[in-house]
Amino acid sequence: MYPNQLPLEFLESKNAEYEQMLPALNEIDLLISGGYRLKNAIRHFLPQRPGEENEIYETRLKKFTYLNILSTNVNEQVSKLANAPMTIDGLDINPKFWSAFREDTDLAGRSEKNLITLIFRELLKFKKIFIHVDKPKSEVSPVNKLQEEALGLRPYVVTYSPLQVINWSESKGKLNWLKIRQVSEDNFNPITAPRKVCTWTIIDDTYVAKYSAIVELDGQGNITKVNSEMTNADTTISLVSLIPHGFNQVPVLKIELPDQLWVADQAASKAIEHLRTDCTKYDLLTMSYFQRTFKRSLKPDGDLENSYEDDVPPPTGLQHVIEVDQFQWAEPKGDIIKHMADSLKAIESQVRDLIAAGGVSSSNGAITQSGVSKQMDFAKQEAMLRSYGEIIIDFYQDLLQLVAKAAGIDGGKISATGLNSFDNDTLDSVLMKLDSVGKLDINNLKANLPPSALKVIYEQMVGMLTGNLSASQKEEINKEIELLLASIKTLDTSKV
Repeated sequence: MYPNQLPLEFLESKNAEYEQMLPALNEIDLLISGGYRLKNAIRHFLPQRPGEENEIYETRLKKFTYLNILSTNVNEQVSKLANAPMTIDGLDINPKFWSAFREDTDLAGRSEKNLITLIFRELLKFKKIFIHVDKPKSEVSPVNKLQEEALGLRPYVVTYSPLQVINWSESKGKLNWLKIRQVSEDNFNPITAPRKVCTWTIIDDTYVAKYSAIVELDGQGNITKVNSEMTNADTTISLVSLIPHGFNQVPVLKIELPDQLWVADQAASKAIEHLRTDCTKYDLLTMSYFQRTFKRSLKPDGDLENSYEDDVPPPTGLQHVIEVDQFQWAEPKGDIIKHMADSLKAIESQVRDLIAAGGVSSSNGAITQSGVSKQMDFAKQEAMLRSYGEIIIDFYQDLLQLVAKAAGIDGGKISATGLNSFDNDTLDSVLMKLDSVGKLDINNLKANLPPSALKVIYEQMVGMLTGNLSASQKEEINKEIELLLASIKTLDTSKV
């Protein structure tokens, strides 16, 4: 199906939605990343003003300052959801496999918690993310599952940012195929200069095909040379691997937020406004004094129809010293500085409100709040987090079932619940919860609830008290819960 050579033009073809969204995604990525990446691209956010001289513009760029309010609020949301309790049932068929997978989802030490954190952060940033279930390559083909486990060929997951997935096709919410473009640096040889390598990965319901070449890129990331040759209409890229994956479906799942929950899109413009206002304020503070001297600004030329010699008006603007009729040091009034400081605070509150990252707890007044009062202030945040949690938990259940299929395990009974209770507690509220747990009548609950429902409720309750745990800790606690519930005698309601 896939030829040994494909035209570069075909591999570089992009989905219309990708091309439309790419500028916004790049802006959001820079704003949230901050640091040197944003500094290197600061000209995009601080354009040169009309009439501003190049030297003055370069000086202004060097005064760049940035408070990463977008990343701060996104990270708060992510940490809240990542620490919410989550229960996975149906993993008792092969507990050893699932314990290993949940502790290391990518064969590089990434835990289940960190995977959920990554998924949520990418959703808040980019609205969607693609998750690929794959298996390691092996020179030896295992003849049975025992050999596969002995070779360590268990499934793992790879995440693709929407910045990498440049083209795809889907129907009824399922992917038909997708194409991933990744640029990496080859510095394997210590005595040669590093080289850029571009790899295109095409995944369909049968194959994973990879095309790759050494490339040179321009400032916008476009390929200008392939294998040291200038690109043209005849440029082709070689196939480097073609692997049948054996899933009989595309082994990639896409999770996407609805527009109203994509907070970075809504808050990015306010973050840019904050950046520009903050930089302008700092620029004004470094220009507190202006030396002014006497000099005639206008030179009459005897021609009543022209106002200035050579029709050139005197220069104006902050970059120029305004010359008046006396020598003085003039300090501008501080009204504008105060106004800008107030504007910065207002923008920070607006961004926080857009992301729903909590209420007055962001102020010093939160210190004196009780646990109940603080929880009321976080009502909006919790409502948003529950919406995210519902989307992510449903997706994660589908992901685990796909992993089970890759491992040859029955995943039909796998179910995921949770991510709907969030830790906004203080010490007094935790003590109140523990006191409430002590008053629970488990016998009465066991008499009035189905056993499976009681087990799920008990696991969620314990999860709320203990917070996020490792897979092995969760497994151990769930076993202890089963033993505890089994030891409790059912209440005889006929004697009540």
